[in-house]
Amino acid sequence: MTLACKYVDEVIIGAPFILTADLINSLNISHVIYIPTVDDMVLKEYKHIDPFAVAKEKDILITLEEDPEELTI
Repeated sequence: MTLACKYVDEVIIGAPFILTADLINSLNISHVIYIPTVDDMVLKEYKHIDPFAVAKEKDILITLEEDPEELTI
């Protein structure tokens, strides 16, 4: 469904949990969109890992609020 959106150029199926600078540069990623949901449960021992650290450093991370009436998984 996301690929059908005219504003989306590409969707990476099976993308790694942690984004690296190499991945962002090699795929020429210009925006990383994140919508936190209740399904994003992370185990306590992994809470210290920020999978979007590189995207934040590059200022390409966009976080949207979940709106159950407009967004579905």
